[in-house]
Amino acid sequence: MKLHEKIRYIRKNVLGLTLKEFHAKLVSIFDDDALTYDSLMRLEKGYREDIRLSSLDQICTGLGVSLKELKEGTEAEGSKLVSIIKSSDRNDNKYIYNEKAIAEIVSPGTIRFLTMELEILPGGKTHQEEDPADTNRYEKLIVMLQGTLLTHVGGESHLIKRGDSLAFASSLPHYFENPSEKIKARCMVIQNPKSY
Repeated sequence: MKLHEKIRYIRKNVLGLTLKEFHAKLVSIFDDDALTYDSLMRLEKGYREDIRLSSLDQICTGLGVSLKELKEGTEAEGSKLVSIIKSSDRNDNKYIYNEKAIAEIVSPGTIRFLTMELEILPGGKTHQEEDPADTNRYEKLIVMLQGTLLTHVGGESHLIKRGDSLAFASSLPHYFENPSEKIKARCMVIQNPKSY
């Protein structure tokens, strides 16, 4: 059973409400913020598969069920609200700069930004890169998880350590290196919008 079918089933067969009655119930609870009748009708007919969380919250409240109960046993369970990438599935998403610097993509392809876990062994570094300088403003955020990282961005160098973060326009030339002789550097690199 699909999510929209379960919504219709509970409304019709469990609560015994017509769509108009259910809409009136939502209006009595949420007032001007309630879903419109047309939106509710489209959701129940399955014309919209990308149901927003705020809409689902209203529907659950009106039906008297939790989101977990509503999604239980549906084909769409978990697929529209969250994306999970298990660490065991990340092996195919590696970007190898060289033998001492490897990045693994940890974000799903369905979102607008890119997140990578970058590991640089002692003495290693990435090659210089820069995102396109066009109408989009490309940005990167580095969040240090372990060790230290010497960042080189547009002619400036900054040393960041565990717990620090650094943000910059990634259309500037940049590269990273691990100045340590003993400790691996590990950080999260978030890029928006994503560019490969």
